[in-house]
Amino acid sequence: MVDFRKTQVHLYKSSQAAASQTRAFFFHRSWVAAALAATGAIALLSVILLHHWQALHLLVLSIATGVAAVNAAVRLLLSERMPRWTLNVDVAAGNLFASIAVAAAAREHIILANLYLLVAFFAFLYLRIAEALMHLALAGLEYAVILHFVTHPLESPVIAWLSVFGTAIVLGAVAIGLVSVLRMSATEDPLTGLANRRLWDERLEEELERAKRSGDSLSVIIIDIDHFKSVNDTKGHEAGDRLLSEIAASLSRAIRGSGDFLARIGGDEFAVLAPGSAEISARSIVNRLAGTLPEGISASFGFASWDSVESATELVHRADQDMYQSKRRRSGHSSRPA
Repeated sequence: MVDFRKTQVHLYKSSQAAASQTRAFFFHRSWVAAALAATGAIALLSVILLHHWQALHLLVLSIATGVAAVNAAVRLLLSERMPRWTLNVDVAAGNLFASIAVAAAAREHIILANLYLLVAFFAFLYLRIAEALMHLALAGLEYAVILHFVTHPLESPVIAWLSVFGTAIVLGAVAIGLVSVLRMSATEDPLTGLANRRLWDERLEEELERAKRSGDSLSVIIIDIDHFKSVNDTKGHEAGDRLLSEIAASLSRAIRGSGDFLARIGGDEFAVLAPGSAEISARSIVNRLAGTLPEGISASFGFASWDSVESATELVHRADQDMYQSKRRRSGHSSRPA
């Protein structure tokens, strides 16, 4: 007999794994650049093979195909080692070679203008919006010149231009929305809506660098909810999730709005980054946070103020140790975490 519950769980885990792999792919911009360049090369190669071209046009299309293929290989091999500015070079070169291919194909009454859409999608996905719009405007100008000076199979060049770049604008909007969703899924805890561990680590490094330059104080506060496991064990995980959401909302109301940063960094563990706060200010924040917890809920707090020398890892470790000492004092047992 088929166990539908197990099947449902298996399908859910498979979909989660697929979603995770998709997110991982899109976070590697060089992989996406390589995939789009390879797609362009395959599209051009297909056009070359399916039509009898004049020698000059064949040469132009072959060069464009070769450049796209080489770019895909370079991006794949060098991966993230290439600096960010090279993405602008890729987009500009992609539009230029797309224009060359479009011009050559137009003389043979073949439309390749959809190549612009591949480049536009990538630009809006990985470049700043202003940069992507600049590249799109230049590509639009190149295509307008082609439509004006090169014989085109369509009777209305205006409609041809609008159909391509209207679609490019829509794709750009989709790409911007996709970027927002991916960033949110990568940096936001889905249960509480707080920043997750990844964003916490990034923000901590940024604030530490800022403190090094300015000489300002910086404190880290670690919060561990007491006896949270017993809530899950006795009342179920849904009750535990509701409690975590309630605690997150309470802590959010208690932190200062002038730069303090709250994140959920573990199952029942939260952290606050307090720029400009030395030890006395950090103690005051801890007292305020402790006083805002939901009724009947307690937590162990630990904090550390930056000593102007230690790394982010060392600073968090000191705050962790202070929290564990607080927990031992309050619970009365002497076990020490590994």
